[in-house]
Amino acid sequence: MAKKIKQFFKKIALKRTTVLMIFFVCLAGILINKLYDLQIINGANYANRFSIQTTKERGIKSTRGNILDRNGKLLAYNVLSYSVTLEDNGSYSSTRNKNLSLNSEIYRLIQIIEENGDSINTDFHVALDEHGNYKYSVEGVTLSRFKADVYGKQKIEDMTPQQAEATAEELMKGLVGSGLSNSFMIQPDGKPDTSQRPYTAEELAGAGLPAELTKEEILKIACIRYQLFTTSYQKYLPVTIATDVSEETVAAVMESQATLQGVDVVEDSKRVYNDSVYFASIIGYTGKASTEELDELREESDKYNSTSIIGKSGIEQQMETVLQGVDGKETVSVDNLGKVLEIDEKSRVEPVQGNDVYLTIDTNLQIATYHILEQRIAGILLSNLQNIKEFNIGDDTDTSSIPIAIYDAYFSLINNNIVDYRHFAAEDASREEKKINGIFEDEQSSIFKKLNRQLSGEEETPYKELSDEYKAYQSYIVNDMLSDTGILISEAVDKSDETYKAWTTEEKISLYEYLSYAVSKNWIDVSIIAENTDYLATDEILAALSAYVQEYLKSDSGFSKLIYKYLLLDDKIRPSELCMTLYDQGILKEDKDTYNRLSSGDLTAYDFMRAKISNLEITPAQLALDPCSGSAVITDPNSGEFLAVVSYPGYD
Repeated sequence: MAKKIKQFFKKIALKRTTVLMIFFVCLAGILINKLYDLQIINGANYANRFSIQTTKERGIKSTRGNILDRNGKLLAYNVLSYSVTLEDNGSYSSTRNKNLSLNSEIYRLIQIIEENGDSINTDFHVALDEHGNYKYSVEGVTLSRFKADVYGKQKIEDMTPQQAEATAEELMKGLVGSGLSNSFMIQPDGKPDTSQRPYTAEELAGAGLPAELTKEEILKIACIRYQLFTTSYQKYLPVTIATDVSEETVAAVMESQATLQGVDVVEDSKRVYNDSVYFASIIGYTGKASTEELDELREESDKYNSTSIIGKSGIEQQMETVLQGVDGKETVSVDNLGKVLEIDEKSRVEPVQGNDVYLTIDTNLQIATYHILEQRIAGILLSNLQNIKEFNIGDDTDTSSIPIAIYDAYFSLINNNIVDYRHFAAEDASREEKKINGIFEDEQSSIFKKLNRQLSGEEETPYKELSDEYKAYQSYIVNDMLSDTGILISEAVDKSDETYKAWTTEEKISLYEYLSYAVSKNWIDVSIIAENTDYLATDEILAALSAYVQEYLKSDSGFSKLIYKYLLLDDKIRPSELCMTLYDQGILKEDKDTYNRLSSGDLTAYDFMRAKISNLEITPAQLALDPCSGSAVITDPNSGEFLAVVSYPGYD
């Protein structure tokens, strides 16, 4: 029996390799079973558990304290408003898909907001000039800090010389295209075989984007993308797209919320100023804190952050730490991408409003003093206003009583934008407006023809032999237009050069001679006025410059206003016709009798202007002729307290 059992075990004896194989098969079975459990049976549960990575604390905005006068009358306070916010909490398959999706969503959101009469916040340091070109809206340290942020540099000095000197056009090209690591790819311009290649028509159509975006649309999208970029490491912090939006915008956004990832409408506060024209110089205003301002304020208090709204001038600035409230906070659960998964309502700490500030100013006395001061300045203006075209101050002029030429007042109607000269060319312009515009267009065409001859060398008249009118035109071209556009490189100009002195001081050479010399000395940036700059002769460069100047000046408000000045002085436009446009554009209340008397000549423009200045229908502030400003202070003789501190003109 024992022998049979022994033989049985010998028959089933296994080799070592077979045992190992069985062992590994068992392990594989266990692994497959575990994977099945992870991915199929409990996959959703594990995914949810994985998403909850950590908790973050985010702030809840507080409101500023009120500013009141000595009698408790509100001067600055807060009212409930609604803001549209955007949170980058989407999931994307690729960077290209992310940019296309975000740009599409922002484009739709802007359309919704603007269709309902509201506008987006443009807290971006690039804007469009009147010619549709990008320009910086800030300068100095603020601009340098902005450039450093765009180029991803922690310190300003970390930028390369090229980055530090980048123009607004160059910076926007990098942001909008594919030239930067953090490009928004609004219009990608990479190579065809890369992910930065231009979008196809199918991609744009699928995203709901037009084939071509205007510069204005591109700038608005870039503005919002930049705000998202600044919070890219804190995606749980939403950025504010538009503030103080209407109920129509609120309803439209809420209706589209299901298709607008991360968009929300939240309660906010709006700063309101009562009687602001009279108190603006005292109260001041608020705005978003700059980096430098934040650093300074954080030394005094820890209640400031990058989204804080602070006082920028006046009482708002001087009493900043008193008026500033304390932000609340709440805890949110976010995933590894920063997407908010849950808000812990129990952790919410409500914000605390700032303290109120009482002034010694009496509102009624402040307003009354403002009007008295305005009437006084208008009286001085009228006493010096004379029916003359010009008055030139000489060495022997009595400066105690310098007359004011009435034609300066006429020109101020256009120069200070009391009358909108651009509306003269509108379809709904009045008969008088169209008449004036026709005269302007004929004169503009004639001026451009003559300037073209002067720029091409056909007319080489020395500057000092020109009429005052063409001296003004040529000076504007050189000192304003060419310098502002960067065509004339100010840093390259040698002010000790004899030819430079012959133009600026001695005035004995022509515009053509000066610009020809500037080209030869490389003071002119030819790349701005011509695409192909290789082997261009001086005359070819000046021909291109002439064409560029004419095209630029056609829409340049400064030059157009200069033309209107001489049209008035040369009596090509009657002052009474210009005065009539004050009624046509609704600047003055309708008065058919006065309008008809101006038209027939029964009422002169001089008498009309004196009457309107006298009754303050046209104010010294609008005309901005000397004198146009003043100040007054009233104090309590017993206590020394200020009861009225008036500065004229005020502003809204």
